[in-house]
This record gives sequence, C-alpha cells and structure tokens, in this order.
Amino acid sequence: MTRIKKLLFTIVLTLSVLQAAFAQSQVTAQNPGTILLDAVRIIEVTAGTVSDIQQVLIQDGRIAAIGDSVAENLTNAADVHRIDGNNGYLMPGLMDMHAHIRHPLAESLIFPQFVANGVTGIREMNSECDGPQPGAPCLQQMQSWQQRIDAGELVGPRLLALSSFPVNPPWDYEVTEEQIRGLVAEMDNRGVDLIKTYFRLSPQAFHWLADEAGRRELMVSGHLPVPMTVAEAVQAGLDSLEHARDLLFDCFPGSSEFRSTQRTQNPSVDWLQRMVTEHNSAQCEQVLQTMADNDTWYVPTHVTRRMDAMAGDSEFRNDPRRQYIWPEVLQSWDADADNMLAMAPSPEERAIVASFYQKGLELTGQAQDAGVRILMGTDSGDSFSYFGASAHDELQELVKAGLTPAQALQAATISAAEFLGMQDDYGNVTIGNVADLILLRANPLDDIRNTTEIEAVFMGERYYDRDALDTMLQDVVEAIAAM
Repeated sequence: MTRIKKLLFTIVLTLSVLQAAFAQSQVTAQNPGTILLDAVRIIEVTAGTVSDIQQVLIQDGRIAAIGDSVAENLTNAADVHRIDGNNGYLMPGLMDMHAHIRHPLAESLIFPQFVANGVTGIREMNSECDGPQPGAPCLQQMQSWQQRIDAGELVGPRLLALSSFPVNPPWDYEVTEEQIRGLVAEMDNRGVDLIKTYFRLSPQAFHWLADEAGRRELMVSGHLPVPMTVAEAVQAGLDSLEHARDLLFDCFPGSSEFRSTQRTQNPSVDWLQRMVTEHNSAQCEQVLQTMADNDTWYVPTHVTRRMDAMAGDSEFRNDPRRQYIWPEVLQSWDADADNMLAMAPSPEERAIVASFYQKGLELTGQAQDAGVRILMGTDSGDSFSYFGASAHDELQELVKAGLTPAQALQAATISAAEFLGMQDDYGNVTIGNVADLILLRANPLDDIRNTTEIEAVFMGERYYDRDALDTMLQDVVEAIAAM
C-alpha cells in the first residue's frame, strides 16, 4: 500500500530540450477566432441525453449560440472559421478533481498529456512546498502557470483550484491551536483554495483547521487523520473525502480498534482481510448518510487501489502508455508495485488485496445510491496513474462501480464545476459557458470507453484537432527520449 509521491523529483531536462519540447507544443494550438462547429450531437450531461444534430457558435472563447440553424443568422460569415463536426459527439472537457502536476517538467511533459486526453481542468492537490525544495516549483510558480494557461500562453489544463502542502505533523507532536490557525491564515494569504489534511494530523488539530478554513471560505480535503472517523471529519467540516479506503476503514466492527491502534494509512493484509470479510453494510450506510446530509463530496480514485490489486499483472505493468512517463517516475512506479508484491506475495494474500479494491468499488455504487455526490479524480502521477489518460480509466472504474455512463460523465464535468462553484463557466455545453469541450467520434453514453475516441479538443479560444493532439503526445515521447 506504500504510496511513493513522484512529483518532486529534482531531475530537470537541459534547458534546450525543455525549450524545444515546449515550442513544439505551442505551435499545435490554433486560435481561429469565431468558430462555427457544424454537425455535432451534444451530450447533455445533466440529463444524460444526446441532442439532434446541432451547430455551436464559439466567440471570444465562450459558447455564443446553439441550434440547428445558427449559420443562417451570422452577419459576418466570412470571418467565421467553420469546422465540420462530422456528426460527432460534443461534451464538456473532463475535470480531474484529484490531480498532481507540481513538477519541474510539467510544462513540457505533463500539461500536454492532460490536454491531449481531453482533461481541460484539474483540482491540484499538492500545490505548495513545505519548506525549501530546490528545483521544485512551489505555489508562486503554480499560480504563474495558472495565469498563463488561462491567458492562452501555455498549453495545459486549467488549474481550477490549488491546495496547500499536506498538513501532516509528526506523530505525538503537540501542535497548538495557534499554530494550526496561523498555518491556515498563512496559506490563505498566499492564495491557496484548499487546505490539504494528512493522516498524522490529530483529530483536535483537524477540528481547529477545519474551523479556521471554514471562516476563511477555504476547502478542506485530503487524507483523514488515522484516529478520526469519516463521520467525525464530515461533521467537523470536511468538504471532500479522497480515496475509497477511508470508507472501508469505517465499515467493519473492528474500525475503532484499527483507528485507535494504527499509525499508518496503509493497513496490513490481515487488516485488509478483516475489513472485507467483516464488512458491515448497515454500518457503512450510516457513514454515507452523514456524508450526504452534510454535502460532503466523494473522490474515490479507484485507479490507486487498482494498482494495488494488479501489481503482479505483467500486462498492467507494461501498459503502452509507459512511453509518456520518464525513467525516474517509471522506476518509482515499478518499485511501488514490487513493494505491494512483497507485502502480499502469496496467491491468497493477492486475492485479499484484490477483494479490498473490489469492495471499494461496491462502496462507490452504494454511495451513489445514498445520494453522496461523486467526483472523478485520478491521483495523477501516483503509481500507474497516467497524466490525463487515467481520467478515462477512472470513468470506466466508476461505471464498474455501478454508476451509469451518464453519472460517471457528470462526476467529471458538471458535478466538478458545481463542487468548485464554477458551474456558470464550466461543466456543460450551454450558452455562456467557456468553450472547454471535447469532440468524440462515438457516444460515451452508450459505452463509457468512447471518451477515448477524441477527435478534437477546444479550450476557450484554442482549438486542437486530432493531428495537433497526436503531435503533442509525440513531442512528449521525443522529449523523454532526449533525456
């Protein structure tokens, strides 16, 4: 269960390679001004339906008109760039609500992968440095990227929310209320949108942190303190629960024993077995009801537990998408998978790890039925979670968990926008919204795997056709080869 964070490697490509890769990505963007997108079917994510053939007019980076005869009402048709949608399916860009991109190579190797996979916005979950980290980008750099992406000066997903570093004092460190409230105030003054909690934080410190964050209208999300139940964190002010495993920690009779005796968020195989074999659905329903009643959202990141379950699968570990990940990260991913195998080497132990992952999927379906709002997140950069591409993996996991394709799409579009309070700008194909869109060749409501059938990506005033997207990915491959 070891989670080795990969996004703070200090290795940096030579300046010439970085500049070349970035320049190649920049030339792929088209900025054609007013766009008339012709002959598309619009995926209505809120209703889970598909429209008849429509035309969509994009002006100044926003959707200006939708209808079956938009072209007839254009006064300056000669100034409009017309794009044939070829009867494809137009949907909002995907929004990854648990992503990691804070890395020196983000501009050249990470950002293009998100855009090429139709991920147009992210909530970044570790945006600031906790102390000096030479060579690593910190919050000021993240904010600069945020501004440049929004201005169209840099190819990348919109950084819709930026977090603090994980608040994770050492075990038994007696942090004071003044220290916690002061830290939240400092992060607020620096401009973060979210305070990220972590597993060594005490329940009392969590209460102080959530209270101060609430006063300052900052979100609170992250890993729960091990001694604190989900219900307690929710009632204290948790905005979103990250990762399915925290739910599993609270859904068996031994939960109190586990939380009071353990000092790790990575349970042993014996604990995993108990959490699965002693699972109590009624106990879990109470937790889920508390989340629903308090409007606490849920970001299960099933791709992280999938890695645990499939660490010994050679086909999984040799995914063709490895070509988009540079050697140092691949080495850490493989080491993480090897550690999983060492922790659970026998077929019986591997089956227990797999059953824990499967039980997490079941809980997500149960959460959906209980009225808990679900968000799509990938923990991108974590072991075998590919930048951008794993958004499609996670959508498939959500459907495997019991969500309909429409519900899975909502988790990655309109629900994400509503969670961030940005539904007037993002998350739907509607007049007035920013034109962050994906054009697909096949209907994702029929088969969620069709989200990978990307023909073009729109980001406001920028337009990337399939050739441009392929060029962006090839640039990444060539930059890695030049390292």
